[in-house]
Amino acid sequence: MTVTLIWLIAFGVILFLSLKSWNGALGSALERRLPYTSRSSEDDRWIWSVGLAVIGATFIVSPVSMLLTLLLIGLISWLVVKLARWGLSKAKSH
Repeated sequence: MTVTLIWLIAFGVILFLSLKSWNGALGSALERRLPYTSRSSEDDRWIWSVGLAVIGATFIVSPVSMLLTLLLIGLISWLVVKLARWGLSKAKSH
């Protein structure tokens, strides 16, 4: 129960801060990184803010699990890229 309460408080604080700073640095940083086709008007603010709040609150409650998950995703991505490059190099040589 305590972990859930901490997660909800962290979620609320991060959601509030991300919505508050959307017109400032956060919104402009995401606008620069998003492709033109992915940009929309006001819907992005709520979607990105809730996503950041979920990830941030989960990182506060269980940081080791989040770090291990990010490490695993990074290793799998690296392996997929290496295998794709190897496969493409073999396919082009024939």
